[in-house]
Amino acid sequence: MNKKINKVIAAGITVSMINGAIIPAFAAENTKTVEDKNNSIVLNSSTSDENTNTLDGQTIKIKKVITLDELIKSAVDNSDKLALKEKELKLYEDKLDLQDEKDDFYEDNKLKNGNDKVDDFPSDKLKLQKKQTAQSEAFLHDQIINDVTKRYNAIILKKIDIDKLKTGLEIKNNDLDALRMKVSVGLAIPNQLEDKQIELNKAQDEIKAKENSLKNNLDYLGVLTNLNLSDYTLDSSISYETLKIDGSIDEYLNDKIDRYLKYNDEIIKLTDDYMHGLREEDMNKLSYYENKVVKVNKNDYYEIDGDGNKTFNTQEYCLAIVSYVQQYLNAFNNYQSYLEGRYSLAEAKVKLDDSKKNLKNVLKENYSTLCDLENQIKRLNEQIISNNTKLRSLKAKVDLGIITENDFKAELLKSKDLDNSLMNLINTYNTLKNSIEKPWVLSSN
Repeated sequence: MNKKINKVIAAGITVSMINGAIIPAFAAENTKTVEDKNNSIVLNSSTSDENTNTLDGQTIKIKKVITLDELIKSAVDNSDKLALKEKELKLYEDKLDLQDEKDDFYEDNKLKNGNDKVDDFPSDKLKLQKKQTAQSEAFLHDQIINDVTKRYNAIILKKIDIDKLKTGLEIKNNDLDALRMKVSVGLAIPNQLEDKQIELNKAQDEIKAKENSLKNNLDYLGVLTNLNLSDYTLDSSISYETLKIDGSIDEYLNDKIDRYLKYNDEIIKLTDDYMHGLREEDMNKLSYYENKVVKVNKNDYYEIDGDGNKTFNTQEYCLAIVSYVQQYLNAFNNYQSYLEGRYSLAEAKVKLDDSKKNLKNVLKENYSTLCDLENQIKRLNEQIISNNTKLRSLKAKVDLGIITENDFKAELLKSKDLDNSLMNLINTYNTLKNSIEKPWVLSSN
Protein backbone atom coordinates (compact mmCIF):
# COMPACT_ATOMS: atom_id res chain seq x y z
CA MET A 1 0.00 0.00 0.00
CA ASN A 2 2.90 2.37 0.75
CA LYS A 3 4.12 1.91 -2.83
CA LYS A 4 0.67 2.88 -4.08
CA ILE A 5 0.66 6.01 -1.91
CA ASN A 6 4.14 6.91 -3.16
CA LYS A 7 2.84 6.82 -6.73
CA VAL A 8 -0.08 9.06 -5.79
CA ILE A 9 2.24 11.64 -4.26
CA ALA A 10 4.64 11.51 -7.20
CA ALA A 11 1.78 12.17 -9.59
CA GLY A 12 0.36 14.85 -7.36
CA ILE A 13 3.39 17.12 -7.44
CA THR A 14 3.76 17.06 -11.24
CA VAL A 15 3.42 20.53 -12.71
CA SER A 16 3.10 21.54 -16.37
CA MET A 17 3.72 25.10 -17.58
CA ILE A 18 2.39 26.08 -21.01
CA ASN A 19 1.85 29.60 -22.36
CA GLY A 20 2.30 31.03 -18.89
CA ALA A 21 -0.53 28.95 -17.43
CA ILE A 22 0.45 26.54 -14.66
CA ILE A 23 -1.82 23.58 -14.03
CA PRO A 24 -0.83 20.77 -11.63
CA ALA A 25 -1.63 17.15 -12.12
CA PHE A 26 -4.16 16.20 -9.49
CA ALA A 27 -3.13 14.47 -6.30
CA ALA A 28 -5.76 11.76 -5.86
CA GLU A 29 -6.04 8.04 -6.29
CA ASN A 30 -7.79 8.57 -9.62
CA THR A 31 -4.90 10.68 -10.82
CA LYS A 32 -5.50 13.43 -13.35
CA THR A 33 -2.72 14.29 -15.77
CA VAL A 34 -1.76 17.24 -17.91
CA GLU A 35 -0.92 16.91 -21.57
CA ASP A 36 0.26 19.45 -24.13
CA LYS A 37 -1.74 19.27 -27.35
CA ASN A 38 -1.42 22.03 -29.94
CA ASN A 39 -0.27 24.56 -27.34
CA SER A 40 -3.29 23.93 -25.15
CA ILE A 41 -3.53 22.36 -21.74
CA VAL A 42 -5.63 19.22 -21.59
CA LEU A 43 -6.82 17.99 -18.20
CA ASN A 44 -7.51 14.27 -18.07
CA SER A 45 -9.44 12.67 -15.26
CA SER A 46 -9.85 8.92 -15.05
CA THR A 47 -13.13 7.96 -13.43
CA SER A 48 -14.04 4.61 -12.00
CA ASP A 49 -15.99 3.28 -14.98
CA GLU A 50 -13.22 3.88 -17.50
CA ASN A 51 -10.83 1.04 -16.66
CA THR A 52 -11.70 -2.64 -17.05
CA ASN A 53 -9.07 -5.30 -17.59
CA THR A 54 -9.24 -8.91 -16.44
CA LEU A 55 -11.22 -10.50 -13.65
CA ASP A 56 -10.57 -14.04 -12.40
CA GLY A 57 -8.56 -14.73 -15.52
CA GLN A 58 -11.39 -13.59 -17.83
CA THR A 59 -10.91 -10.67 -20.19
CA ILE A 60 -13.58 -8.02 -19.86
CA LYS A 61 -14.30 -6.01 -22.98
CA ILE A 62 -13.37 -2.36 -22.53
CA LYS A 63 -15.90 0.13 -23.89
CA LYS A 64 -14.77 2.19 -26.82
CA VAL A 65 -13.70 5.69 -25.84
CA ILE A 66 -15.65 8.36 -27.72
CA THR A 67 -14.26 11.88 -28.00
CA LEU A 68 -16.03 15.21 -27.92
CA ASP A 69 -15.22 15.77 -31.60
CA GLU A 70 -16.92 12.49 -32.51
CA LEU A 71 -20.01 13.41 -30.52
CA ILE A 72 -20.14 16.84 -32.17
CA LYS A 73 -19.94 15.28 -35.62
CA SER A 74 -22.78 12.91 -34.75
CA ALA A 75 -24.89 15.77 -33.37
CA VAL A 76 -24.30 17.85 -36.51
CA ASP A 77 -25.20 14.92 -38.76
CA ASN A 78 -28.32 14.28 -36.67
CA SER A 79 -29.51 17.90 -36.46
CA ASP A 80 -33.01 18.53 -37.81
CA LYS A 81 -32.40 22.28 -37.48
CA LEU A 82 -29.43 22.15 -39.85
CA ALA A 83 -31.47 20.09 -42.31
CA LEU A 84 -34.21 22.72 -42.09
CA LYS A 85 -31.66 25.46 -42.81
CA GLU A 86 -30.79 23.69 -46.05
CA LYS A 87 -34.47 23.76 -46.99
CA GLU A 88 -34.63 27.45 -46.10
CA LEU A 89 -31.70 28.14 -48.42
CA LYS A 90 -33.48 26.24 -51.19
CA LEU A 91 -36.59 28.33 -50.50
CA TYR A 92 -34.67 31.55 -51.10
CA GLU A 93 -33.20 30.13 -54.29
CA ASP A 94 -36.73 29.39 -55.52
CA LYS A 95 -37.93 32.84 -54.44
CA LEU A 96 -35.09 34.46 -56.38
CA ASP A 97 -35.99 32.47 -59.49
CA LEU A 98 -39.61 33.58 -59.14
CA GLN A 99 -38.54 37.19 -58.59
CA ASP A 100 -36.49 37.05 -61.80
CA GLU A 101 -39.65 35.98 -63.63
CA LYS A 102 -41.59 38.86 -62.08
CA ASP A 103 -38.85 41.35 -62.98
CA ASP A 104 -38.91 40.15 -66.60
CA PHE A 105 -42.70 40.53 -66.67
CA TYR A 106 -42.50 44.07 -65.29
CA GLU A 107 -39.76 44.90 -67.79
CA ASP A 108 -41.68 43.53 -70.78
CA ASN A 109 -44.88 45.35 -69.82
CA LYS A 110 -43.17 48.62 -68.90
CA LEU A 111 -44.45 48.43 -65.33
CA LYS A 112 -41.20 49.44 -63.65
CA ASN A 113 -40.77 52.83 -61.99
CA GLY A 114 -37.42 53.49 -63.60
CA ASN A 115 -35.76 53.96 -60.20
CA ASP A 116 -33.29 51.14 -59.53
CA LYS A 117 -33.53 51.62 -55.76
CA VAL A 118 -37.23 50.82 -55.96
CA ASP A 119 -37.32 48.35 -58.85
CA ASP A 120 -34.40 46.20 -57.64
CA PHE A 121 -35.34 46.20 -53.95
CA PRO A 122 -37.31 42.90 -53.87
CA SER A 123 -34.54 40.99 -55.64
CA ASP A 124 -31.70 42.62 -53.69
CA LYS A 125 -33.44 41.94 -50.38
CA LEU A 126 -33.92 38.26 -51.24
CA LYS A 127 -30.22 37.97 -52.11
CA LEU A 128 -29.25 39.42 -48.74
CA GLN A 129 -31.73 37.16 -46.94
CA LYS A 130 -30.23 34.15 -48.68
CA LYS A 131 -26.72 35.20 -47.57
CA GLN A 132 -28.01 35.80 -44.06
CA THR A 133 -29.54 32.32 -44.00
CA ALA A 134 -26.24 30.80 -45.12
CA GLN A 135 -24.50 32.71 -42.34
CA SER A 136 -27.10 31.60 -39.79
CA GLU A 137 -26.48 28.01 -40.88
CA ALA A 138 -22.80 28.42 -40.01
CA PHE A 139 -23.77 30.06 -36.72
CA LEU A 140 -26.17 27.20 -35.98
CA HIS A 141 -23.30 24.77 -36.52
CA ASP A 142 -21.30 26.67 -33.87
CA GLN A 143 -24.31 26.68 -31.54
CA ILE A 144 -24.60 22.91 -31.83
CA ILE A 145 -20.89 22.56 -31.04
CA ASN A 146 -21.33 24.85 -28.03
CA ASP A 147 -24.41 23.00 -26.78
CA VAL A 148 -22.86 19.54 -27.12
CA THR A 149 -19.61 20.72 -25.53
CA LYS A 150 -21.41 22.17 -22.50
CA ARG A 151 -23.49 19.02 -22.05
CA TYR A 152 -20.43 16.81 -22.54
CA ASN A 153 -18.35 18.71 -19.99
CA ALA A 154 -21.26 18.76 -17.53
CA ILE A 155 -21.37 14.96 -17.78
CA ILE A 156 -17.60 14.67 -17.27
CA LEU A 157 -17.75 16.93 -14.22
CA LYS A 158 -20.71 15.02 -12.81
CA LYS A 159 -18.88 11.70 -13.28
CA ILE A 160 -15.85 13.13 -11.47
CA ASP A 161 -18.10 14.40 -8.68
CA ILE A 162 -19.72 10.97 -8.31
CA ASP A 163 -16.30 9.33 -8.25
CA LYS A 164 -15.27 11.70 -5.45
CA LEU A 165 -18.47 10.93 -3.53
CA LYS A 166 -17.79 7.21 -3.84
CA THR A 167 -14.32 7.72 -2.39
CA GLY A 168 -15.94 9.63 0.46
CA LEU A 169 -18.41 6.78 0.93
CA GLU A 170 -15.52 4.32 1.17
CA ILE A 171 -13.97 6.47 3.89
CA LYS A 172 -17.28 6.66 5.75
CA ASN A 173 -17.62 2.87 5.57
CA ASN A 174 -14.14 2.50 7.04
CA ASP A 175 -15.03 5.00 9.76
CA LEU A 176 -18.20 3.02 10.48
CA ASP A 177 -16.24 -0.23 10.81
CA ALA A 178 -13.78 1.48 13.15
CA LEU A 179 -16.65 2.91 15.19
CA ARG A 180 -18.23 -0.54 15.53
CA MET A 181 -14.96 -1.78 17.02
CA LYS A 182 -14.98 1.11 19.48
CA VAL A 183 -18.59 0.43 20.46
CA SER A 184 -17.79 -3.25 20.97
CA VAL A 185 -15.05 -2.40 23.46
CA GLY A 186 -16.96 0.42 25.12
CA LEU A 187 -14.97 3.33 23.66
CA ALA A 188 -18.04 4.72 21.87
CA ILE A 189 -21.78 4.64 22.43
CA PRO A 190 -24.34 3.00 20.09
CA ASN A 191 -25.94 6.38 19.38
CA GLN A 192 -22.72 7.49 17.67
CA LEU A 193 -22.99 4.41 15.50
CA GLU A 194 -26.54 5.34 14.51
CA ASP A 195 -25.48 8.89 13.61
CA LYS A 196 -22.63 7.59 11.47
CA GLN A 197 -25.00 5.15 9.70
CA ILE A 198 -27.44 7.99 8.95
CA GLU A 199 -24.55 10.02 7.53
CA LEU A 200 -23.54 7.08 5.36
CA ASN A 201 -27.11 6.55 4.15
CA LYS A 202 -27.35 10.22 3.15
CA ALA A 203 -24.12 9.87 1.18
CA GLN A 204 -25.51 6.80 -0.60
CA ASP A 205 -28.72 8.69 -1.45
CA GLU A 206 -26.72 11.61 -2.84
CA ILE A 207 -24.70 9.28 -5.05
CA LYS A 208 -27.85 7.57 -6.30
CA ALA A 209 -29.50 10.92 -7.11
CA LYS A 210 -26.44 12.12 -9.01
CA GLU A 211 -26.17 8.83 -10.88
CA ASN A 212 -29.82 9.15 -11.95
CA SER A 213 -29.18 12.71 -13.09
CA LEU A 214 -26.06 11.55 -14.94
CA LYS A 215 -28.07 8.87 -16.73
CA ASN A 216 -30.64 11.46 -17.81
CA ASN A 217 -27.87 13.72 -19.10
CA LEU A 218 -26.29 10.84 -21.03
CA ASP A 219 -29.65 9.77 -22.45
CA TYR A 220 -30.37 13.27 -23.75
CA LEU A 221 -26.90 13.61 -25.25
CA GLY A 222 -27.58 10.25 -26.88
CA VAL A 223 -30.78 11.66 -28.39
CA LEU A 224 -28.89 14.68 -29.77
CA THR A 225 -26.21 12.48 -31.32
CA ASN A 226 -28.37 9.46 -32.20
CA LEU A 227 -25.92 7.24 -30.32
CA ASN A 228 -26.36 4.71 -27.52
CA LEU A 229 -23.80 6.18 -25.14
CA SER A 230 -24.04 3.20 -22.82
CA ASP A 231 -21.83 1.47 -25.39
CA TYR A 232 -19.10 4.08 -24.96
CA THR A 233 -16.82 5.64 -22.40
CA LEU A 234 -16.49 9.41 -22.69
CA ASP A 235 -13.01 10.82 -23.14
CA SER A 236 -12.69 12.86 -19.96
CA SER A 237 -10.40 15.61 -21.25
CA ILE A 238 -11.09 19.29 -20.76
CA SER A 239 -8.65 21.67 -22.42
CA TYR A 240 -7.56 25.06 -21.13
CA GLU A 241 -6.00 27.75 -23.26
CA THR A 242 -6.13 31.41 -22.35
CA LEU A 243 -7.75 33.91 -24.70
CA LYS A 244 -5.23 35.96 -26.66
CA ILE A 245 -6.36 39.30 -28.11
CA ASP A 246 -4.27 41.46 -30.43
CA GLY A 247 -5.13 45.12 -29.97
CA SER A 248 -7.79 46.58 -27.71
CA ILE A 249 -10.70 44.60 -26.34
CA ASP A 250 -13.13 47.18 -27.78
CA GLU A 251 -11.82 46.70 -31.32
CA TYR A 252 -11.89 42.93 -30.89
CA LEU A 253 -15.50 42.91 -29.68
CA ASN A 254 -16.64 45.41 -32.32
CA ASP A 255 -15.24 43.15 -35.04
CA LYS A 256 -17.07 40.13 -33.60
CA ILE A 257 -20.36 42.02 -33.29
CA ASP A 258 -20.04 43.46 -36.80
CA ARG A 259 -19.55 39.97 -38.19
CA TYR A 260 -22.48 38.62 -36.19
CA LEU A 261 -24.91 41.36 -37.27
CA LYS A 262 -23.48 42.04 -40.73
CA TYR A 263 -26.58 41.19 -42.74
CA ASN A 264 -28.91 42.96 -40.30
CA ASP A 265 -26.90 46.09 -41.06
CA GLU A 266 -26.94 45.50 -44.80
CA ILE A 267 -30.69 44.82 -44.96
CA ILE A 268 -31.38 48.02 -43.02
CA LYS A 269 -29.10 49.99 -45.36
CA LEU A 270 -30.83 48.47 -48.41
CA THR A 271 -34.26 49.32 -46.96
CA ASP A 272 -33.08 52.85 -46.22
CA ASP A 273 -32.02 53.25 -49.87
CA TYR A 274 -35.39 51.87 -50.95
CA MET A 275 -37.28 54.39 -48.82
CA HIS A 276 -35.09 57.14 -50.27
CA GLY A 277 -36.01 55.90 -53.75
CA LEU A 278 -39.70 56.11 -52.87
CA ARG A 279 -39.22 59.71 -51.80
CA GLU A 280 -37.45 60.47 -55.08
CA GLU A 281 -40.53 59.22 -56.95
CA ASP A 282 -42.93 61.11 -54.62
CA MET A 283 -44.20 57.73 -53.43
CA ASN A 284 -44.04 59.05 -49.88
CA LYS A 285 -47.16 61.14 -50.53
CA LEU A 286 -50.80 60.08 -50.51
CA SER A 287 -51.39 62.08 -53.71
CA TYR A 288 -49.07 59.72 -55.61
CA TYR A 289 -51.35 56.78 -54.88
CA GLU A 290 -54.54 58.81 -55.40
CA ASN A 291 -53.37 59.82 -58.87
CA LYS A 292 -53.17 56.13 -59.79
CA VAL A 293 -56.91 55.74 -59.22
CA VAL A 294 -59.03 55.73 -62.40
CA LYS A 295 -61.91 58.13 -61.82
CA VAL A 296 -65.44 57.24 -62.90
CA ASN A 297 -67.29 59.58 -65.28
CA LYS A 298 -71.02 58.90 -65.13
CA ASN A 299 -71.53 60.20 -68.67
CA ASP A 300 -69.38 57.38 -70.02
CA TYR A 301 -72.09 54.87 -69.11
CA TYR A 302 -74.91 56.28 -71.23
CA GLU A 303 -75.61 54.27 -74.36
CA ILE A 304 -77.55 55.32 -77.52
CA ASP A 305 -79.38 52.66 -79.51
CA GLY A 306 -80.07 52.66 -83.25
CA ASP A 307 -83.19 54.74 -82.82
CA GLY A 308 -81.30 57.42 -80.92
CA ASN A 309 -82.72 56.43 -77.55
CA LYS A 310 -80.38 57.16 -74.65
CA THR A 311 -80.16 54.57 -71.83
CA PHE A 312 -77.97 54.35 -68.76
CA ASN A 313 -75.93 51.14 -68.20
CA THR A 314 -76.49 50.80 -64.48
CA GLN A 315 -74.68 47.45 -64.17
CA GLU A 316 -71.44 48.65 -65.77
CA TYR A 317 -71.58 51.87 -63.80
CA CYS A 318 -71.98 50.03 -60.50
CA LEU A 319 -69.05 47.76 -61.35
CA ALA A 320 -66.94 50.81 -62.18
CA ILE A 321 -67.88 52.46 -58.89
CA VAL A 322 -66.91 49.31 -56.99
CA SER A 323 -63.59 49.24 -58.83
CA TYR A 324 -63.05 52.93 -58.09
CA VAL A 325 -63.71 52.46 -54.39
CA GLN A 326 -61.41 49.45 -54.28
CA GLN A 327 -58.64 51.39 -56.02
CA TYR A 328 -59.01 54.22 -53.54
CA LEU A 329 -58.89 51.81 -50.64
CA ASN A 330 -55.77 50.27 -52.17
CA ALA A 331 -54.27 53.76 -52.44
CA PHE A 332 -54.92 54.34 -48.74
CA ASN A 333 -53.50 50.92 -47.89
CA ASN A 334 -50.41 51.48 -50.02
CA TYR A 335 -49.75 54.82 -48.38
CA GLN A 336 -50.36 53.28 -44.97
CA SER A 337 -47.85 50.55 -45.86
CA TYR A 338 -45.33 53.25 -46.70
CA LEU A 339 -45.92 54.99 -43.36
CA GLU A 340 -45.63 51.71 -41.45
CA GLY A 341 -42.54 50.77 -43.43
CA ARG A 342 -40.92 54.10 -42.60
CA TYR A 343 -41.61 53.57 -38.90
CA SER A 344 -40.48 49.92 -39.01
CA LEU A 345 -37.19 51.03 -40.54
CA ALA A 346 -36.63 53.60 -37.81
CA GLU A 347 -37.56 51.00 -35.18
CA ALA A 348 -35.20 48.42 -36.71
CA LYS A 349 -32.32 50.92 -36.59
CA VAL A 350 -32.94 51.66 -32.92
CA LYS A 351 -33.32 47.98 -32.00
CA LEU A 352 -30.19 46.97 -33.88
CA ASP A 353 -28.18 49.74 -32.25
CA ASP A 354 -29.58 48.73 -28.86
CA SER A 355 -28.74 45.07 -29.51
CA LYS A 356 -25.16 46.01 -30.36
CA LYS A 357 -24.79 48.03 -27.16
CA ASN A 358 -26.31 45.31 -24.98
CA LEU A 359 -24.29 42.56 -26.61
CA LYS A 360 -21.07 44.49 -26.24
CA ASN A 361 -21.85 45.12 -22.58
CA VAL A 362 -22.46 41.39 -22.01
CA LEU A 363 -19.24 40.48 -23.81
CA LYS A 364 -17.21 43.04 -21.85
CA GLU A 365 -18.65 41.65 -18.62
CA ASN A 366 -17.75 38.15 -19.79
CA TYR A 367 -14.23 39.32 -20.61
CA SER A 368 -13.83 40.87 -17.15
CA THR A 369 -15.03 37.62 -15.60
CA LEU A 370 -12.64 35.73 -17.87
CA CYS A 371 -9.66 37.75 -16.63
CA ASP A 372 -10.75 37.13 -13.04
CA LEU A 373 -11.06 33.40 -13.73
CA GLU A 374 -7.51 33.30 -15.08
CA ASN A 375 -6.33 34.69 -11.75
CA GLN A 376 -8.53 32.27 -9.81
CA ILE A 377 -7.09 29.36 -11.79
CA LYS A 378 -3.55 30.51 -11.00
CA ARG A 379 -4.34 30.94 -7.29
CA LEU A 380 -6.06 27.56 -7.12
CA ASN A 381 -3.05 26.02 -8.81
CA GLU A 382 -0.81 27.48 -6.10
CA GLN A 383 -3.15 26.06 -3.48
CA ILE A 384 -2.97 22.63 -5.09
CA ILE A 385 0.84 22.77 -5.14
CA SER A 386 0.81 23.67 -1.45
CA ASN A 387 -1.63 20.85 -0.77
CA ASN A 388 0.65 18.42 -2.58
CA THR A 389 3.45 19.35 -0.16
CA LYS A 390 1.08 18.67 2.71
CA LEU A 391 0.20 15.27 1.24
CA ARG A 392 3.87 14.39 1.03
CA SER A 393 4.22 15.14 4.72
CA LEU A 394 1.12 13.12 5.55
CA LYS A 395 2.44 10.17 3.59
CA ALA A 396 5.50 10.13 5.81
CA LYS A 397 3.20 10.03 8.83
CA VAL A 398 1.41 7.02 7.35
CA ASP A 399 4.79 5.28 6.95
CA LEU A 400 5.57 6.01 10.59
CA GLY A 401 2.16 4.85 11.77
CA ILE A 402 1.26 8.27 13.16
CA ILE A 403 -1.93 8.46 11.08
CA THR A 404 -4.01 5.73 9.45
CA GLU A 405 -4.41 5.04 5.77
CA ASN A 406 -8.06 6.08 6.12
CA ASP A 407 -6.97 9.46 7.52
CA PHE A 408 -4.71 9.87 4.52
CA LYS A 409 -7.58 8.99 2.17
CA ALA A 410 -9.65 11.69 3.86
CA GLU A 411 -6.96 14.23 2.98
CA LEU A 412 -6.87 12.90 -0.57
CA LEU A 413 -10.61 13.50 -0.71
CA LYS A 414 -10.03 17.15 0.22
CA SER A 415 -7.48 17.28 -2.57
CA LYS A 416 -10.14 16.00 -4.95
CA ASP A 417 -12.31 18.94 -3.93
CA LEU A 418 -9.56 21.27 -5.12
CA ASP A 419 -9.18 19.27 -8.32
CA ASN A 420 -12.90 19.44 -9.02
CA SER A 421 -12.94 23.17 -8.32
CA LEU A 422 -10.16 23.60 -10.86
CA MET A 423 -12.04 21.57 -13.47
CA ASN A 424 -15.20 23.61 -12.87
CA LEU A 425 -13.32 26.89 -13.13
CA ILE A 426 -11.75 25.83 -16.41
CA ASN A 427 -15.10 24.68 -17.75
CA THR A 428 -16.65 28.05 -16.89
CA TYR A 429 -13.65 29.82 -18.41
CA ASN A 430 -14.00 27.90 -21.67
CA THR A 431 -17.73 28.65 -21.87
CA LEU A 432 -17.17 32.40 -21.43
CA LYS A 433 -14.22 32.37 -23.81
CA ASN A 434 -16.35 30.74 -26.50
CA SER A 435 -19.08 33.37 -26.03
CA ILE A 436 -16.51 36.10 -26.64
CA GLU A 437 -14.93 34.44 -29.66
CA LYS A 438 -18.34 33.49 -31.12
CA PRO A 439 -21.04 35.73 -29.62
CA TRP A 440 -23.71 34.11 -31.80
CA VAL A 441 -23.60 31.02 -29.56
CA LEU A 442 -25.41 33.12 -26.95
CA SER A 443 -28.56 33.08 -29.07
CA SER A 444 -30.62 30.24 -30.52
CA ASN A 445 -31.35 29.87 -34.23
